[in-house]
Amino acid sequence: MPCHPLALPLARLTLAASGLLAAAAQAQSLPDLVRQALTADPAVMSAAAQVRAADERVQQARGAFGPTVQLTSNYTDNRYRDLQTQFDLRTFHSKQGTFQINHPLIHPGLEPALEAARFQWRQAQAALSQAQSEAIQHLVEAAFELLKARDALGFTQAQQVAATEQLTVARRAHQVGTAPLTDVRDAEARHDAVAAQVIAASAELSLRQQTLTELAGPGASIDALLGRGLDGQLLPQLDASAILAWLSDAALGNPQVAQAQMALQAAEAEIFKAKMAHAPTADLSYSFSKSGDSGTVTSSFPRRGDTSAISLNVTVPLFAGGATQARVRETLALRDKAQADIDLAKRTVSLAVRQAFTGTLSSVAQAKGLEAAVRSQELALRMARRAYEVGTKANAEVLDAQSKLFDARRDLSKARYEAWNNFIKLKAQAGKLDDTDLVQLDTLLIEQSKPPLIAPRR
Repeated sequence: MPCHPLALPLARLTLAASGLLAAAAQAQSLPDLVRQALTADPAVMSAAAQVRAADERVQQARGAFGPTVQLTSNYTDNRYRDLQTQFDLRTFHSKQGTFQINHPLIHPGLEPALEAARFQWRQAQAALSQAQSEAIQHLVEAAFELLKARDALGFTQAQQVAATEQLTVARRAHQVGTAPLTDVRDAEARHDAVAAQVIAASAELSLRQQTLTELAGPGASIDALLGRGLDGQLLPQLDASAILAWLSDAALGNPQVAQAQMALQAAEAEIFKAKMAHAPTADLSYSFSKSGDSGTVTSSFPRRGDTSAISLNVTVPLFAGGATQARVRETLALRDKAQADIDLAKRTVSLAVRQAFTGTLSSVAQAKGLEAAVRSQELALRMARRAYEVGTKANAEVLDAQSKLFDARRDLSKARYEAWNNFIKLKAQAGKLDDTDLVQLDTLLIEQSKPPLIAPRR
C-alpha cells in the first residue's frame, strides 16, 4: 500500500515553497508554519513512534522464520560424603559448554503472524497520515482565525474613527443649531459601543495569536503573517454537482478509512494464526557440547568428552485447557469489531465530506453576495451622509448605515476565509491534501494594507 501524500518527507514542501514564494521572502510562509507545527505536534509525534514500533513488530515476525542460536555453559562444584562408610569429604567439579541451533521447519502460524504485523504497520502509517492531516487543518484554521480576528479588529478600529468623525459632525451641527441634541447623544452612544467592540476584538486577536503560536511550536514567528491576507478576488473553484466524486475519493484515500481497512486485514490474519495453534509443528535442531569433570559420586577418575546431536522435534497440540478455542473466538469477535469500525469510519468521513463540501459552496456564495452588499452599503452610507447634511435624515440613520457597512465588510472577510478553510478540510477528508495545496494557498496570502475606512464624502 503506498504511503499517503502527507507522509512524504517535508523537504519537498520546503523546496516547493522556496521556489514559488521567492518574491515574498519577507512574508511568513504558511508551509514553513506547517512544517514547524508537524515537528511539534504531540499527536504526530505519537503516531510516528507507533509507526516505528509497528516496523519493529514486522522485523520480529520475520525473525521467527530464521534459526535461533544459543550458547550455554555451566560450572558445578560438588562435595560428597558417604555416611555409611564414613569416608572423608570428597570434592569434585564439572563443567560443560553447549552450542545449539534450532530451525523451524513447519510452523503454520508464522506466516499469518507476519501478515498481521504488516497490516498493523500499514495501519500505523495511515494513522500517521491522519495525524499529519489533522495537524495541518488545525494550523490552517488557526492561521485563518488569526487573520479574521485581525480584519475584525481593523474594521472595528476604522468604524471607531468613523464614529468619532460623525460625533464631531453632530456636535458642530448642534452648536450652530442645525441638529437636535438627540443626534449628539446617538453619536456618543455609538462611539462608546464601538470603543467596547474594539476592546473585545483586541482580546480576540490576542487569543488567536496565542493559539497559533502554540500550534506552530516553539521558535515559530507569526508576526509577518499579520501583514498578509487572502486575495479577495480568488475563491475556491468547486463544482456543485461533484459531491459523488468527492465521496468516492474519500472512500479510497481517506486515512481514517484506510486505518479501519488495515485493521480488518490484520484481524483476518490473526484469526488464521489462532486457528493454526491446533496444527502440529516441526523443528530441526543441532547441538554440540564439551564436558569435563574431576570425578563423580561413583568415581574419582577425571573425564573429558564432547557430544554432538541432530534431532527432529515434532509437536502435536492435543489440549490446552480450552485456551486455543477461546483465542479463536476472540479473534473472530475482533474481526467483527473491525468490520463495524470500517462502516463507522465510512459514515463519519462521508458526513465530514458533505459538511465541508456544503460549507465551501455556502461560504463562496455568501462571499459573492457580501461583495455586492458592501458596494450597496457604501452607496447607502454616502447617500445618508448627504441627506444628513441637508437635513433630510437623522444622525441615527447615518450611524446605522456606518454600522451596516462595517458589519458587511467584516462578514465578507470571514466568508472568504471560511471558504478556503472548508475547501482545505474537503481535500483532507478526500485524502487529496498535499504540500502543493499549501504552497498554492500561501500564494493567495498577499501583503495587505489596513482595512479601508468609509467612502470619502463627495
